[in-house]
Amino acid sequence: MKSFSAEKMRSLDRRTIDEYGIPGIVLMENAGSALTREIQRFVSGMHNPEFVILAGKGNNGGDAFITAGQLFAKHYPVALFMAARPDELAGDAAEAFEALPQTLKEQIQFDFSADALGENSVIVDGLLGTGIRGPLREPFATWIRIVNDSRNPVVAIDIPSGLNADDGSADLCITADLTVTMAAVKTGMLLRKGPNASGRIVVAPIGIPDRYLEEAGGDYELFTKRDAAHLLNREPFDTFKNRRGHLAVIGGSVDYCSAPFLSGEAALRAGAGLVTILLPDSADILCSVRKALIVRRIADGQHGCFNESSLQQLEREILPMQALAIGPGLSHREETLPVLELLIASGKPLVLDADALNLVAMNPELLEEKRSNIILTPHPGEMARLQNAFGLDGSKHRIEQALDLSYVTGAVVVLKGSRSVTASPAGDYNINMSGCAALSTAGSGDTLTGICGALLAEGCDAYDAARLGVFLHGLCGEILSPYGSRGIIADDLADAIPQALKRILPTA
Repeated sequence: MKSFSAEKMRSLDRRTIDEYGIPGIVLMENAGSALTREIQRFVSGMHNPEFVILAGKGNNGGDAFITAGQLFAKHYPVALFMAARPDELAGDAAEAFEALPQTLKEQIQFDFSADALGENSVIVDGLLGTGIRGPLREPFATWIRIVNDSRNPVVAIDIPSGLNADDGSADLCITADLTVTMAAVKTGMLLRKGPNASGRIVVAPIGIPDRYLEEAGGDYELFTKRDAAHLLNREPFDTFKNRRGHLAVIGGSVDYCSAPFLSGEAALRAGAGLVTILLPDSADILCSVRKALIVRRIADGQHGCFNESSLQQLEREILPMQALAIGPGLSHREETLPVLELLIASGKPLVLDADALNLVAMNPELLEEKRSNIILTPHPGEMARLQNAFGLDGSKHRIEQALDLSYVTGAVVVLKGSRSVTASPAGDYNINMSGCAALSTAGSGDTLTGICGALLAEGCDAYDAARLGVFLHGLCGEILSPYGSRGIIADDLADAIPQALKRILPTA
């Protein structure tokens, strides 16, 4: 799937109407019905939700009218506020308005204020669509400020009102918890103010043929549930643990002794047949350990971290492994450098994270011999250090940053953050479309390292393991807390992996 500009989406709508023969009002009805379904999912855990629906005079307003009518028919309390008079409506939006139940029409209001919002109110934003350019006029600016100043949950129709659909700019725009976007993601939702304004994004099919979307040639490559399902193969019924791969998680130190266990448990949950934690001998285990994990103590000369005294034993331990996950809690002391050199030189598929990345940033020659079966997973701070080490331009767009680092190192790069970017040395990339703020917590990256390591151990190539792992990790966050982050910690993520796998592929 790709993202599309406003003009591309308009042309796709026109082609669907003119060539495929679906009337515009049918596309609008499909959009309204999809929106209603997503709104009902959104409020499923809320107590007595009441809907405040804001409608403009364009197609977003038409979608809002259809949804208002459907929610009203389902006996939800609905208050409909219009930013235009009915005689200003035209085309499909006018037709959608005429189809509203008469009782609801008689209750329409034209002046919106904060007094209209109660503690159970859910705001549905259908004010402005993809055609907005320049400063907002009234009443839109005032209404948007009221919405943003409230603490009420917000669902945006297609795109948050006021956000530029092409470049993500906005003087003022709605900040939504959920955006139900029609047919495809709009490029501006991924740029500048777009990610924060859009919140969680759900793509709703409305009848535009997949072939048209493929032929249109969009802007950015996205990785979605459909892509994940293509990579997550149905598991053979007669599989066994050795066929599913043996992963070694190499990390921990006297300062950060529990991080490897976050990775190890995630790897087991993600499908690795066996997982061995290789831990410095003098690093205490201060957490509960899953009984299915194998733990091996590695000599460290009582230094509290891996060092030259660890080399001989490590070399023996990694021989039977299909893949290595290196870095969680590792320590970036200079004495650990020979250990990282040994592990990289082993030639095994591996994930480098956390202090393994910091050691690479301090010693970029570690990746002189380019290898495409390595995954690097930097967060923005680690990325900045790596860019400095390899002489790369950190002012570029995130996609270009990831591609540049991938090219210079020969490794697959996951640039973590909101809408993580995965890039390959061949020049391929994608923007991940799963995830939420629940992942912004200490140890979340260690869980991702374990997931990617498990996929490598099972035989995935590095690019597929990285992009599938990132999507699966993000989906775990959505399952635990799709619209917020408070109360979720990294320890919770591994338990969500089985459910996430089932959502991608029921037979996983």
